[in-house]
Amino acid sequence: MVKYIRNSKTISGRLHDEMVMMDMEQGKYFSLNQTATAIWEHLENPLTIEQLCDRLMDEYEVEREQCVEEIKEYLDEMKELSLVKEVI
Repeated sequence: MVKYIRNSKTISGRLHDEMVMMDMEQGKYFSLNQTATAIWEHLENPLTIEQLCDRLMDEYEVEREQCVEEIKEYLDEMKELSLVKEVI
């Protein structure tokens, strides 16, 4: 079962309701919206998409199917940017 976790090489900090981060290796700066910030905060430890969705459904009013679909999209993009990585 695939789990996701933050890339520990990324430096992050809060600015209002958003997370700002710097990937020193890539020399890139990122800003995450509120939903992506919530995902990032929960990925301090490895979680599956289902576990992540369980946690986010406690915070947001969203149906499970929509939650899973949107989390997959966010994780795909965050993975492409090397902000998160898959672990087994």
